[in-house]
Parts: sequence; C-alpha cells; structure tokens
Amino acid sequence: MSISGQFRPVDAPPPAGEAPAGEALPVTLLLRQGLALVEELTVKLQRLDGLMMTGKPNEISEAAASVEAALNNAAPSFSEIAQAMGQLGASNLAAAAAQLRHLEQADAAGLAEALRGALTRFAKRSVNASRRAQQLNRGLSAALRSLQALGVQEAGRLIAEA
Repeated sequence: MSISGQFRPVDAPPPAGEAPAGEALPVTLLLRQGLALVEELTVKLQRLDGLMMTGKPNEISEAAASVEAALNNAAPSFSEIAQAMGQLGASNLAAAAAQLRHLEQADAAGLAEALRGALTRFAKRSVNASRRAQQLNRGLSAALRSLQALGVQEAGRLIAEA
C-alpha cells in the first residue's frame, strides 16, 4: 500500500503532555484516548456477542444498548482524532503514522498504528456480531412462524413460547 501523496508538510505538533486551556489535546493523548475507547468498545461488543449465544433477550438488549451508548459517547473523541489527522495532512491512520514518524514523533506514530489495528479488529468483530444477530433474528422469526402455524395465536403466549 502506497501512502505517498496522502499527507502534506506541516509544522510539528506540540510534544505530548497536557494542552493549555482552550487548546486541542496533543496528538499522542488523542490517539491514546482513542485506543482506550476502542478497547472498551471491543470488550462491550465481545460481551454482546457472547450473550447472543445464550438466548437471554433482556441481557442481550442491555448489552446492545451499552454498545450503542458507548459508540455514541466515543463519537466526539473520534471526531477530534479525525480532525487532528486532517491537521497532519493525513487521510488515514497509516498516513498519519508515516507523517508522525517524519516529524520524529515515534510514540504518536506507534499509537496511530495501534489504533488502526484496534479499529480493524473491532470492525471485524462488529461484522461477525452483526451476522450472528441476523442469524438470531432469522431463527426467532422462523420459530414464531412455526408457532403460528401450530395454532398458537395469543400474542403474549406466542412471544413467551419463542
């Protein structure tokens, strides 16, 4: 994969550390925060994926709501990371890592690569969990149709039987 032309020359971002009030966080802190968020999301997604195998609808629903809330809460942080990558002139995390290496910020470059890998793994797990949810949905729908075919018409009882 070639990353040439995917970033532009920029001044070196400030070194890692706390940003003065009113200023953006340094790239290293943003990437570290993003990595922590992806790890938290991964744990929640793995819990949800495992619960889908149990068939416990209330727990599945709570875990799904937890994943959704975590994703919504993480959105501003990921927007900040995307904005910081844009300020580096990078179109993706691989290009950001190359640009950070060029700026002699090896720690930040390593974090960009780690975040890229964590996001890739999360995306794969998310796709797998989505497939499992679709299979579960198809199975429940088929069970409901079978119960209806057997003459179980009472809605509350039909749901309970499924």
